[in-house]
Amino acid sequence: MMATVIPHAWRERWRGLWLAVPWWRALAEVLIAQAPVLLWALLFQLDASNAMVRAVIVLIVPVGPGCILWCVFRMRRPPWPWPARLLLYTAMGALVGLTPTLLLANVWQANPQRPPHFPTTWFAAVWLIAFTGAFVISRLGVRLLVIWNGLRRRHLVFALTHAHLLVVVLGMCLVVALLATIEVLTNPNHGVPLQLLPVLFFFFLLTVVVLLIVLPPSALFSYLFANRTTRRLQALAHATSDLRGGDYGIRVPVEGEDEVAQLQTNFNAMAADLERGVRELQAERDTVTALLAARRELVASVSHELRTPVATLRGYLESAREHWNGTPPVTLRGDLEIMARETVRLQALIDDLFTLARAEVSRLELRLAAVDAAEVARRCVASVAPLAWQRGRVEVTAEIMPGTPLARADAARLEQVIQNLLHNAVRHTPPGGIVAVTVAPEGDAAGETAVVLRVQDTGEGIPAAELPRIWERFYRTARSRDGADGGTGLGLALVKELTEAMGGSVAVESMPGAGSCFTLRLPADLTPRPPLPRGEGVAEGELAGSSARNGVAPRD
Repeated sequence: MMATVIPHAWRERWRGLWLAVPWWRALAEVLIAQAPVLLWALLFQLDASNAMVRAVIVLIVPVGPGCILWCVFRMRRPPWPWPARLLLYTAMGALVGLTPTLLLANVWQANPQRPPHFPTTWFAAVWLIAFTGAFVISRLGVRLLVIWNGLRRRHLVFALTHAHLLVVVLGMCLVVALLATIEVLTNPNHGVPLQLLPVLFFFFLLTVVVLLIVLPPSALFSYLFANRTTRRLQALAHATSDLRGGDYGIRVPVEGEDEVAQLQTNFNAMAADLERGVRELQAERDTVTALLAARRELVASVSHELRTPVATLRGYLESAREHWNGTPPVTLRGDLEIMARETVRLQALIDDLFTLARAEVSRLELRLAAVDAAEVARRCVASVAPLAWQRGRVEVTAEIMPGTPLARADAARLEQVIQNLLHNAVRHTPPGGIVAVTVAPEGDAAGETAVVLRVQDTGEGIPAAELPRIWERFYRTARSRDGADGGTGLGLALVKELTEAMGGSVAVESMPGAGSCFTLRLPADLTPRPPLPRGEGVAEGELAGSSARNGVAPRD
């Protein structure tokens, strides 16, 4: 714990030293540091001994360039306009350069080799101007360095360019330092310490000039070289932001085969997986929302449909109990018949709901086998036709095309589906109309054979706006709701669920005033087998369906 906290604390303390104090404090720190040297230069007369000259030259470095660099790096930028700041920097440079200028003037004054009439005042003025200019230039350089550091922190291209330029600058400084050392060691005329200053100053100027010549093309080359990589990273960063904002279809072009290209490839794969996952989640959400809405609607519809027969039963039972005075009331038989019909209706509704619920969770028991759909259709027509003609003068016919193969289906469920469609068609066909059942083979483009069963009527038809909803549970068309025997709205939902559970499909075509045509398609069973006895395709004891039992199979 301490090993990680202490270095971080020291690093923060080190960063807090630079560009953090006001200008007057930075200037005060420098002047306090220069005060002893300044007093020594003013109060004591320097001699021309080599030891004294060497000491002065050694002191010039910390009190001159050293104090200038300390002051410019410690001071934060004043919140003033740039002319005021430039004037402040000039005044501060003159104050900071006063001490090293006095030292150099005293050394020059004590030098016996100086020209006898050389103006020492001008010598000091030149050095003071040089130190002042160095302060101003250093402060401007610090400002440029701050701007450059901000750029390289925010943009990788400038960070890479900075790393390359830093290598160039350090290499150039090492080369110049080596040349200066060789010059000083090999030239005997530079043995006098005072004569070292022009040499060092020459190499300093040489370093500056070379850097000014070398750095611009190096910076341009580094920028162009780094921009190729950073451009791909920048595009990846923009794509990441778009992905975070919800644009899951965003992709980046993969360029090259390096690590950045691998990162781009991984990003595209991640974005594709995320888009697929989000799409699946949205689909699941929509499905769950639809199921919840359908469940709420189902509960409301079931409650409404169950309320009517239960209320009827309760009403007749209470009436019979109130009028029972030791002997049965005269209306008891009729009341019992009504209650029996309501009980059958209630039982049919419960059976239909149970069948739909089991089909929805794929737990409906089906015994799929080779079934003669034509024979099942004949039997259903034979049971419905007399009642349809007796009650509504509606003719029900069956037409079987030759060569119709056996269908693979559950015989009992198939009969339930046909019964529902027939009762639905008869109920919505006016007197004098016809309901025709057709069974025929049909081949598709893939070469597979299906058994197609059509129930077509000449009834009132279904409006086009209501066709997509007729398969919904408890949905009834406007005419069904207005009629006296509109059904419960479960017949067609049962037809769809049972047909699809047997591997088939159901469709409808209808036109108001021209009738409707419901089409069932069941897979054919083409396995060779001996012909079955007539009527054996339907299992004994199987119910034909609750709707067939009570004679009501709603269209909607």
